[in-house]
Amino acid sequence: MERLKAEIEQWAIEFGQEHVAIEICKRFFIMGGNGAAVRLSQIENNGIADWRAINNNRQQIFRWLRGDSKAAKRKIQALEPAMLEALPVERRARIDSDTMNYLLSVFLRNASSVLIAVLLNDRDIGKHIQAAHVSLDAIFNSTPKPISHDASGWRFR
Repeated sequence: MERLKAEIEQWAIEFGQEHVAIEICKRFFIMGGNGAAVRLSQIENNGIADWRAINNNRQQIFRWLRGDSKAAKRKIQALEPAMLEALPVERRARIDSDTMNYLLSVFLRNASSVLIAVLLNDRDIGKHIQAAHVSLDAIFNSTPKPISHDASGWRFR
């Protein structure tokens, strides 16, 4: 649960609490909505955003995320399926401990960014190359390293 909470907080830092709350609420209502443990307001009415409801839901969700009370923990536990569904796939992979797939997806995204930068003659191509290099290093650093070579082959730590 702590990993999920930390990932939601990081997502909110990157995209804003409002965006994250909207995505969580969408998933929450698609999955069946209000129950005994959690009550959130509908965030739209006939296709029109209800900004007061969005703001209230945002405040509640992030208060519960940061809270240590039994009630807050119970509410976050009830919201957990919606939060997992709302998370972007790369962030979900981090929580699921699928580190290699996550690292590979980041590298592929960065490598495609380099290709686009080359094709479009981007002036910040060095930044794209550096990001791809960092993500490739992360993959390399997460794989087992050979410690010796003998007649039977490589042995790993």
